Amino acid sequence: MSVAVADAGAATAPARDLRARLGWFLLVRLLLVSAFFASAALVYIGERTDTGLDTHLGLIVVGYGVTAVSGLLLSRVQRIVLYTAVQIGVDLVLVSSVIVLTGSLETPLPVLYNMIILNAALLRLGRGITLTAVAAALAYAAVIAIVTTVTGHGHPLDHVFIHCTNVLSFFAIGTLARYLTTQLNAAERLLDQQQHELRRIEDLHRLVANTVDHGLVLTDGSGRITSANPSAVEIFGIDLATALGASLSSLLPDAVALPGDAEAVEFAIGEASARRVLQMKAATVTDAYQHAVACVYVVHDVTTVREMESRLREHEAIEAYASSVQPLGDAAVTTFEGLVGESDVMRRLFAMIEKIAPTDSTVLITGESGTGKELVARAVHARSPRTRREFVAVNCGAIPETLIESEFFGHVRGAFTGAIADRPGLFRQASGGTIFLDEIGELSPSLQVRLLRVLQDRQIVPVGGTTAIAADVRVIAATNRDLEKLVATGQFREDLYYRLNVIRLETPSLRERPEDIPILLLHLLRNSSARHGKAIAKLSPRTMRTLATYAYPGNIRELENIVDHAVTLCDGDLLTEHDLPAHILAHEERASAPPCPDPEPAASPLFTEGRSLDDQLETYEKDMLLAALDRAGGVRKRAAELLGIKYRSLRHRLAKYGLMVGDDEELDGSLGN
Repeated sequence: MSVAVADAGAATAPARDLRARLGWFLLVRLLLVSAFFASAALVYIGERTDTGLDTHLGLIVVGYGVTAVSGLLLSRVQRIVLYTAVQIGVDLVLVSSVIVLTGSLETPLPVLYNMIILNAALLRLGRGITLTAVAAALAYAAVIAIVTTVTGHGHPLDHVFIHCTNVLSFFAIGTLARYLTTQLNAAERLLDQQQHELRRIEDLHRLVANTVDHGLVLTDGSGRITSANPSAVEIFGIDLATALGASLSSLLPDAVALPGDAEAVEFAIGEASARRVLQMKAATVTDAYQHAVACVYVVHDVTTVREMESRLREHEAIEAYASSVQPLGDAAVTTFEGLVGESDVMRRLFAMIEKIAPTDSTVLITGESGTGKELVARAVHARSPRTRREFVAVNCGAIPETLIESEFFGHVRGAFTGAIADRPGLFRQASGGTIFLDEIGELSPSLQVRLLRVLQDRQIVPVGGTTAIAADVRVIAATNRDLEKLVATGQFREDLYYRLNVIRLETPSLRERPEDIPILLLHLLRNSSARHGKAIAKLSPRTMRTLATYAYPGNIRELENIVDHAVTLCDGDLLTEHDLPAHILAHEERASAPPCPDPEPAASPLFTEGRSLDDQLETYEKDMLLAALDRAGGVRKRAAELLGIKYRSLRHRLAKYGLMVGDDEELDGSLGN
């Protein structure tokens, strides 16, 4: 028979807990019945007499049966509280039956009533504990009456002290158990409330951390990352799954040295072409003993702010410089071995040249075309101990491949047709000095092998010769190509690249140092005026402004040509915008032209009759998203930059129009790109 009475509280957490505890309760009963069965079996084996064993065995069978049925019904019953009360009653009946079957009131079996009361306490029955104590007392009184009256053994008042002591123990244990259970329930409720509040606070903190635009990184006491919000993942370009558990020093070496609870510190990350400026502040979390247990890092990407500040300072300097006609003869231009510049990036380059010049280490100079790589090489030579010896500059891309080996290493007489005399070659010509190999990326594979041997052995063998000659020469190479990519594609030897890339210098483009344009103009104008025999003494404000704001894709070489063009056309002592090349004036006009007026609504191709404004705006927004993705080559981060919106905003808009195809890693290549 199944119990099918509905109980509204059956699905609550307390009901589930009570059901679980009741399962353990039934298991304990099964063990006790089994122990009673074992003791009865021992009596039977030891005495082999009829001592009421059949009755005992019947009671054991009833105990097993009731326990088995109760276990089967446990998962199906719904009124679990009533079902628990029934089980307590069953235990009282079983214990009372055992005492009656023994026929004696002097046995210690009444202590089993106390175990039932304790079981009620373990089941957390509350008032049911007191009721169980009352029921145990009544059951014990019934047992006394049955044993003394029905069986005729003794009088009810016999052993009255023992009976009273047993009953008092029932109530004492019941009262104490209920008090402790009440305290335990209150403690558990308080703990549940605190845990719920803790989860609420954690959810609130997580919501705030995931909403703010600043990056938040949490590390443990050993410096390993335990959590990071989406902004930090976007700023650092990391994969959160791989970052968790990793050391922060492997991601940001500069962050480990940050003083805790101090002022924010700024540092740069990334390659020069994609360098970003981060502002970071660290806060140490300590325990009650002031031991550091965690550290919170707050990160701001201030790249845009610093770029705007730099551009504002540059603009202010240019405006101040161009606010009046500039006399060319007033200010002195300081050069560093022919290099002109006062910007931070040039000061760092000058400091690096000073540091490496006294050594004989091989130098690789990289940078865009026209940035003055040969001037940098000459500066290194001029500041080195080899300055009194020859500086030999070679353009590797200008020498025919059939002659370049002979030009580099020389040849002996008769080495080939036309070799009528020995020739030392450029490396021997530069002996004791410096050889500058410009456009090193243009070398053929065969000559790359020969050059590698020279750098390794410091010896050369002329074409057609057999005797090695010591090569006491410092090698400085330069290129405007990406040698790493050439190595990856097999166009440039990897071992030669590492031999050349001992010391690396990067020549900045004019776009990276616009604050140097005014003094470069002054320097070039003076030199060009002297060369053309003209007395140009002034520069008009508009000319200065135009030249200072031009992008110069050809860098200093283009600036020099522009100045030479203007000086050639200038007739008086004042250089004006009319003397500048036409393409410079066209660029200046486009930059200063007012924006085109908005087209009339009737002529707008975006306007379509019969469609609501919201529909047309959604279509236009979707087209812009697709166009930005197409222009960015499918890279979402680049598309967000083109649209001038945040990356998360782009993801939301793409999802809105069903354009989220594939995973970020598949489409973008990596979070850092």
